Amino acid sequence: MGVKGRFSELKSIFGLSLSLAKANFKLRNEGSYLGIFWYLLEPLFLFGIILYLQPYFSSGSIQKYPLYLLIGLIIFNFFSQATNLAVNSISGNKKFLTSMKIRKEVLVLSSFFQTIFSHFFEIIILIIFLIIYRHNLVSFAYYPIVFIILGFFTLGACFILATLGAFVNDIQNVWRVISRLLWFATPIFYVLREPINFIFYFNPLYYYITLVRTLILGNVYPYLFLIFMAIFMGLISFIIGICIFNKYKNKFAEVV
Repeated sequence: MGVKGRFSELKSIFGLSLSLAKANFKLRNEGSYLGIFWYLLEPLFLFGIILYLQPYFSSGSIQKYPLYLLIGLIIFNFFSQATNLAVNSISGNKKFLTSMKIRKEVLVLSSFFQTIFSHFFEIIILIIFLIIYRHNLVSFAYYPIVFIILGFFTLGACFILATLGAFVNDIQNVWRVISRLLWFATPIFYVLREPINFIFYFNPLYYYITLVRTLILGNVYPYLFLIFMAIFMGLISFIIGICIFNKYKNKFAEVV
């Protein structure tokens, strides 16, 4: 297949994925009294609870703590929601695999795009709080760049989990527990001091959250190591995810 044919194939995959994501996004909000407002209320509820409990744990030295907290929440929520949806993207769509000729990648990508749609509402919340705290909105222009890198990392994880979910029924419950543990192991609402802060270096989400906080709240350029690790983690995750998915995707219809 030539370059033109490959481009046409990718365009078809992304187009179908977006259409399916839009349909699932609308279906998810049907019959709900609040509808899309849940995407605003859910992060705000958690934000309010943690902010209320802030005096009881060590975070007093963090400048602009509400913005610090909000950035951590929305980035982690994006990763968590995308991966939890992806786990069931293959095993939960047996009809597409058996009765329709559809590329397996479409099922994973559609769940990923669906999470991006809901993430837009969290971005709106962040912009509103940046305005409330009279923070320079120009620095927010860096966010889409970091989000693209985060997207590659998250999508790689989605492909891996979708593959595991097709073969192991319990992986959805296992990943839900791991996500909870990861939430506490990620500096969302706290900061660890030396000498134990080195443990964050083993958590990929640390690099993306810290990168956004540095660019938006710090108004300074981050360390090159931080940028390198964010890009490195994103590429490694995406490449490994694609390779694993492509290796086993032809067996999905047999096992789901």
